[in-house]
Amino acid sequence: MKRSPGTVFFALCIAGGVLVTAYLLYARKRLQPPPSPVSISTPLPDSAPENVDIPAAADTEVAATPATSASSVAVDDAAQTRPRTARRLFFRHNGVDSHYGQVGWVDVAHVNKPHFVEALTCEVVYVSGGRGICLSADRGVFTTYMARLFDARTFKVTASFPLKGIPSRARVSIDGTLAASTVFVSGHGYTTLDFSTQTLLIDTRTGSMLADLEDFEVRKEGAAIKDADFNFWGVTFTADASRFYATLSTGGQHYLIRGDIATRTADVIHENVECPSLSPDGRHIAYKKRLHDGDRILWQLHVLDLASDRELALSEKRSIDDQLEWLDDRTVLYSVPSADDGSSPSTDVWMASVDAAVAPRRFLAGAYSPAAARCRNAADCAAAN
Repeated sequence: MKRSPGTVFFALCIAGGVLVTAYLLYARKRLQPPPSPVSISTPLPDSAPENVDIPAAADTEVAATPATSASSVAVDDAAQTRPRTARRLFFRHNGVDSHYGQVGWVDVAHVNKPHFVEALTCEVVYVSGGRGICLSADRGVFTTYMARLFDARTFKVTASFPLKGIPSRARVSIDGTLAASTVFVSGHGYTTLDFSTQTLLIDTRTGSMLADLEDFEVRKEGAAIKDADFNFWGVTFTADASRFYATLSTGGQHYLIRGDIATRTADVIHENVECPSLSPDGRHIAYKKRLHDGDRILWQLHVLDLASDRELALSEKRSIDDQLEWLDDRTVLYSVPSADDGSSPSTDVWMASVDAAVAPRRFLAGAYSPAAARCRNAADCAAAN
């Protein structure tokens, strides 16, 4: 019996629908969250109970730190008021499901119970001091980009402003008064030197721009430097929100700079540091260090002791292109593609210890842009349920 073209078309539609449904179910199964973590100071077992208390971080250091001299980097006294272990983690949900791109958060001891903020869809998100910043993309005929500041307790947007390019990095100070954003004005990644960035400092209380890092005077060995190819990214604030660390790329080199917001000046303090992240105690910088494998660029995770200027390579051996986040004084978080071959748009958040004997472990599935929320006042960290 000869089938009509309409019947054949209908049958093909049904078959296509079945295949799409089967793929979505398969993808969802692949992205099921891992078991909740146990104590962050020891390796994770293959399975763990769902409810686990995570103790405050130990006061031991990455390495024995000598007494601080006049030429050493001083430890910010205000950092001692910062909670040593975060209890709540915010992130961009990267699971292949209906919440893709939304802001999510979990209690650190209950990572299998994510909460989603459907009103906030971001490319990059960060929360601290009871305030958050969401860098978003509106992909229409012409893609536009926007930064939104929001209250991390109610998730109400308090201010917004347009961005000049593709969102890359974001941070908020511990007191919630300052935010930083980095976008690609040209280019879209750090694997080459053929890109241009804009990094802004923002007053979260008013939504106004305080400074563009391009306007800072940068000094190296006491002498001011300025080149046409200056690019900044990866801001991380000190506890008192008066200073920051960031990456400066110029002349094919990548420097760690320490900036003073009031004076609009910055000093080069170390080489080959990208995407710095200041530890909760203010003593260490976690970062990715650029390496070359032939024509390939790779990044190895390191920690820098600010007082002694000593570097420590972490146990994570994969190339990681991310700005690390400190869960406590000895544990960092970072994003890794869920599929080694790049076949999935999803990423997972992994954790690594400054103890090189501890193997890195997956911490949270289907997540990107982790932010371990800390506040001076506990009430500022209480997000709406």
